[in-house]
Amino acid sequence: MTITNANIFSESYSEFKSFLGKITDPRSRYKANWIHSSMPNINQKGFDGYPFIILKVNVGEDKFALDTRVSSRIFRVLISIWSPESTEVDTISDSLLNNLKTETNLTEFDIVTMDSSPLDWDLDKNGKKILFRSINLIARKRL
Repeated sequence: MTITNANIFSESYSEFKSFLGKITDPRSRYKANWIHSSMPNINQKGFDGYPFIILKVNVGEDKFALDTRVSSRIFRVLISIWSPESTEVDTISDSLLNNLKTETNLTEFDIVTMDSSPLDWDLDKNGKKILFRSINLIARKRL
């Protein structure tokens, strides 16, 4: 499906989620549900375990056009990778970066910038140390 002004939020999220779905799961889980829109409940029955990715897509407008049907949209994409193993965070980060440079799914977006946070950690609800890294993308698309 194509991104339009009528479906800009749902379809842009779907496009980036589809792109992340091409990244290989380091644990090789069969049909893993490892891409989430917010922090998953780790104590819930359907939780597939670590590692997992949190994807958030924010939409804004860059340049207003006189023609209200045409605009340049900015997509601020936050990708957070969570795992108890630093090697898994690094492997997923490497795969994401490599796919971003060679992937054909995101050709409709102009990737303006990409940056990442250093590896950091937090405690989960069970007191287990979990490492994470955030990767930020700013993409542009003319609608």
